[in-house]
Amino acid sequence: MTELQQAFLFYTFCYFLAKGAICVAFYIATVIVEKHARKKHAMLKAYLKQKRADEAVRWEGAYRQYNRKYQPQLKQAS
Repeated sequence: MTELQQAFLFYTFCYFLAKGAICVAFYIATVIVEKHARKKHAMLKAYLKQKRADEAVRWEGAYRQYNRKYQPQLKQAS
């Protein structure tokens, strides 16, 4: 094997090694970003659930008055 062939094989090996390292780095970065996104999504779902519960408590009186006023009319229409 000539010196030129050895140099070619060495640089080809370095190329594939670098390419593999970049792929592994992107995979790890993707896993980290996905983990962060899942955590943020779970926090958002919990926040929205709490917000809806607070809204229901806050507007409970208004819903009760509305139902008291329009419930008899709805039963007659049925």
